Amino acid sequence: MRRVARRGGEQGYALLAALLIISIALLSSATLVAAVLSSTAIATDDAASARAADAADAGVADALDRLRWGWCSLDPAAPSVSLGHVPYAGGSYTVTVTTLAGDDSTALLDSASPVGSDDPAVTACSIDASGVWGQARRAVHVVALATPDGLPRGLVVGDGATFEAPAVLQGCGLYAGGDVSGREWLTVVTPPAAQPTADAPDLAYGGLYPLAGAHADGQIFLRGVDEHAGPGAPAADSDADSGAAPPAGIVAAPTNACIGELAAHASDATAALGPPGLDLALLDRFAPALFGEPWLPAGGRVYVVPAAPSTPLDLFGSRETAPQACPATLIVLGDCVACAGPNGQDPPTLSGALIVTGTLTVDASLCLDGSLYAGRLVVRAPLTVRFAATRGSSSPPGATNVRIASWRQ
Repeated sequence: MRRVARRGGEQGYALLAALLIISIALLSSATLVAAVLSSTAIATDDAASARAADAADAGVADALDRLRWGWCSLDPAAPSVSLGHVPYAGGSYTVTVTTLAGDDSTALLDSASPVGSDDPAVTACSIDASGVWGQARRAVHVVALATPDGLPRGLVVGDGATFEAPAVLQGCGLYAGGDVSGREWLTVVTPPAAQPTADAPDLAYGGLYPLAGAHADGQIFLRGVDEHAGPGAPAADSDADSGAAPPAGIVAAPTNACIGELAAHASDATAALGPPGLDLALLDRFAPALFGEPWLPAGGRVYVVPAAPSTPLDLFGSRETAPQACPATLIVLGDCVACAGPNGQDPPTLSGALIVTGTLTVDASLCLDGSLYAGRLVVRAPLTVRFAATRGSSSPPGATNVRIASWRQ
């Protein structure tokens, strides 16, 4: 009887131990499953957060691209532009761009512009982007500086300029990389009255030249005589003789990389091209619509047109100014002649920017609201360049560069 009782007790203890082991195993399994599920949830949350961050970064990139190409206005009078819920990779982003009027980031402006914070066309703005993916949200705050040095501004000549007919510059000066002949034909005026004055402000490079005038990395000839060889030179003029030639960066031609980037954003000019040349009146008048909420128009159009190797491109026709037509940036690769067209009564007018990599010869009156660059310039008929740039004003597409000053998540 004692042996039976002892054996029964031992079996009871064994059963209890087995149950304990099973309980511990089940608890361990439950703990492991909970840990795996928790780890999976954390990984899922991390992935969603990363995708939301990617969407916010895409929103910033979208805003920078719109600023670069003039598709987003910078105007302290109407400081904010918003894009709402733009779809991106299964999520979405929203962006608000705000112009910072009266920004006191002088050091930032100095670092952004070759002429410093006095440059009236440098604009600071904030970009606030929010990315959403599922339940995850991430936000980015960026301060950016928009500078108008993507393209030459005012009247810029890479080499020499010859004036044999009146040229009127409103709001800017002449900046040449060589000699200037015929200074007596050149007049600077103050916008908007457009009256000749000895103290017209330079709105193109105001941080470098407070007053508009002629600036050359060569000599300036007034009635055939070097104007700085004796008294009587306009006070605002400067050249190699006066020891104040314009910086090389101002008179430099757009680089091949810049022209390539412009070409990548260019519209087709085939409809405006024909045997007589390029008719500005036949270029697209309206900017293409951009995706967004609301649908926002682009700031303008870009055209890149090659001239024949041995024949200049004839340029004629009147393109309406805003709001009838959007600004246009026209790049002519080679030589160009501004002429009156097949009927002799259709001289060219353009709002935006005209860039001629070769020689531009003005044989019929040319009127440009914006900026003009030519490798060389010969003026035989009236030329008018009206440059009006204040902080926040619109620029032709491609003229604005955007630099990030700070980035905070």
